[in-house]
Amino acid sequence: MRFTRQSDIDFIKGARISRTIAFSFLTVVCMLASVLAKSKDDIVVLNNGDRITGEIKRLEHGLLSFKADYMVDAVSLDWKRVARIQSKDQYVITLTSGGLYTGSLLLVSPRLGMVENLVISAGNFTVRVRQNEVIRIQPIETRFLQQLNGSIDYGFSYTSGNNQYQSQLSANTNYLRGDHNITGSTSITLNGQSGGEKTARYNFDTGYRKLLRNRWFVGGTLDFLSSEEQSLDLRTTAGGLLGRSLILTDRTIFSVAAGMVVTRERYDPSSGLEPLGTSGEALIGLDFYTFRFKTTDITSRFLIYPSMTVPGRVRLELDSSFRIELFKDLYWSLNLYENFDSKPPVNAKRNDLGISSSFGWKF
Repeated sequence: MRFTRQSDIDFIKGARISRTIAFSFLTVVCMLASVLAKSKDDIVVLNNGDRITGEIKRLEHGLLSFKADYMVDAVSLDWKRVARIQSKDQYVITLTSGGLYTGSLLLVSPRLGMVENLVISAGNFTVRVRQNEVIRIQPIETRFLQQLNGSIDYGFSYTSGNNQYQSQLSANTNYLRGDHNITGSTSITLNGQSGGEKTARYNFDTGYRKLLRNRWFVGGTLDFLSSEEQSLDLRTTAGGLLGRSLILTDRTIFSVAAGMVVTRERYDPSSGLEPLGTSGEALIGLDFYTFRFKTTDITSRFLIYPSMTVPGRVRLELDSSFRIELFKDLYWSLNLYENFDSKPPVNAKRNDLGISSSFGWKF
């Protein structure tokens, strides 16, 4: 690989910083975990009269996950076919309006003239909404791991004609508690050819969002990137943002955000120019997620960084994935990333594009 001794040292420092941040992230979210126990006497009644007693796991993508004591695994129930729910536990309920409530819930069969058949008891007040206005129900769990979800992917490809290979390992996680959402992801991509040039790309980023009323949110982002393809030893990006979800349903989420970040870059010293610099950039972000056909989901994030300190410089970042569930929590994924820089400060490539397929497991 094209590593210089100094770049090795710099990247090791960046990796240590990433590990420190990751450890701090886990420590904070562990401290946020609740000490209340989740009961297992929830009652769900379906439209056909079937009655099940057990534990409500969550509601997501229009499916209510429910587990009775006699079940080995939780079952998925069509939310539209659930007639009644009784539960004493506390939940975080998200509505299509962007409203977020923490409290107990009671779902009753609609009566003549009454369409707001779901009652949320949040503290000293009660909220009545329609059943189809609820897009997510998240229990307030006892254990931290029960509030954590994410995925791990690995892909490898090899072409015998030119002895070229590509290997990619990635992981992401999400922690949602109340109106706080913390995300983290990391990826390692290795490209090479026998007897030819080999390149590596390392990325780690974490983000935080606090949900507000009417689909608004505020948050922050912290990103580390090393790309040999662009002679970039380490780029650190940190800043804040304000955004809003324009589409918020049980199947599709589309949000936009804007903010400001500070970027510090260290390039390969062999470029002959000053390899270290700090700049200020604006941030415009688009996030899209959709779930289709019960087994397929598409995720895409597009970020634009117009520079405020270097006239004419604009950076673009794109990360997309197309997933198809194969069996239970196992899936196949097609991934795309693009990192474009209109005016690199050194003599380096302007873009770094990668396409890969992988198999993964979600938890």
